[in-house]
Amino acid sequence: MKTYDISFIKTNGLTTLFVFISVIFILSLTLIFSFFEYIQAFSNQEKIEYITQALTTIAIIIGGIALIINAYYTSRLSLDENQSLLTQLLAGTLLWDNNIGSGINCTQPTPQEIVPERFSKAIEQLGNEKIETRFAAIYALERIAKDSSKDHWTIMEILAAFIRENASVNQEYEDESQKSSKLPTDIQTALTVIGRRDSYKDPVNQKLDLRNTDLSYADLTEANLSRAMLVGANLQWVNLTRANLSEADLSVSYLCGSILYEANLQKAILPEANLQGVVLRKANLSQAILYDANLEGAILCDANLKGAILCDANLEGAILCDANLEEVNFEGSNLQDANLIGSNLQRAKLAGANLDSVLLSTANLQEASFQEANLSGANLSGSENLESQQIEQAIGDRTTILPENLNIPKHWR
Repeated sequence: MKTYDISFIKTNGLTTLFVFISVIFILSLTLIFSFFEYIQAFSNQEKIEYITQALTTIAIIIGGIALIINAYYTSRLSLDENQSLLTQLLAGTLLWDNNIGSGINCTQPTPQEIVPERFSKAIEQLGNEKIETRFAAIYALERIAKDSSKDHWTIMEILAAFIRENASVNQEYEDESQKSSKLPTDIQTALTVIGRRDSYKDPVNQKLDLRNTDLSYADLTEANLSRAMLVGANLQWVNLTRANLSEADLSVSYLCGSILYEANLQKAILPEANLQGVVLRKANLSQAILYDANLEGAILCDANLKGAILCDANLEGAILCDANLEEVNFEGSNLQDANLIGSNLQRAKLAGANLDSVLLSTANLQEASFQEANLSGANLSGSENLESQQIEQAIGDRTTILPENLNIPKHWR
């Protein structure tokens, strides 16, 4: 953009004005002399009148020109002043904006600075004596885990450690009455945060460590505890409806009275676990390991146990009607008084199992093996695909009810 010096502009303007006035003056003199020559023939009185009119006209013209020139330069001066003022204001505004921007850049912390500060403060509050403060700290850690992927798993491990430290099965009470039937609020909150975490951020081959924790009476509805280590955990009366426990290690855990309706326990590890009276209706236990587990009185209606291992398990009085027990290994297990009406036992292994007084009517027993299984008092009436060869391999007596098309083997008598 082209610029000019202010003094030069002022000098140039005065020169132009001087030249313009000079030209007007010369032209005026020329007109006057021409006028005098023109009126030489008139009388003196007429000359005076014409001269007076001419001077008046010239004065009006010069005055008008002077007014025009004055108005022009006044407007120019006002415009220059306004532009100068506007320029100053604009410059001041830009300077203020730059200062504010610089101040923000200098004082506002970056996300890299905010997260560690929030993290440290939340960890400090997690050890506070007041439960309300610990409660707030757990939610603060959850927010950090959502905002910072690199801190996600660290926070989950911290919360798991917090639960292990404050809800251990080995925790001693001065008075047994001190143990409440309700899980402490901070422990429940930590479990809720862990259960609803974004599991896609979990590192490969890392597992939540909740071993030997007392989580009795917890609400873990739809919680994601896939591959979690819950060995020796107390999960008595826990609500695990639709929870994800696939591949979780629940060895020697205590789940008596818990609700696992529609829960996912595919490939879960539950050897020697106590599942007395547990509700597993419509649960997925396919390929689960349950040897030596106690499922006495458990409800497994419509459950899927395809390929599960229940060797030497106790299923006395368990309800497995309409359950999928295809290829399940029941060898040496106790199914006395169990209800397997309408269940699918196709290719199931029942060698050495106790089927005393079991209900197997309308069950699918195709290719099921009964070697040395005790069928005393069992009701197999209406069973599908049951062959005499299968019965020959089993042990029974006169109390055993067989389908009408089958005869009691001679060795049973």
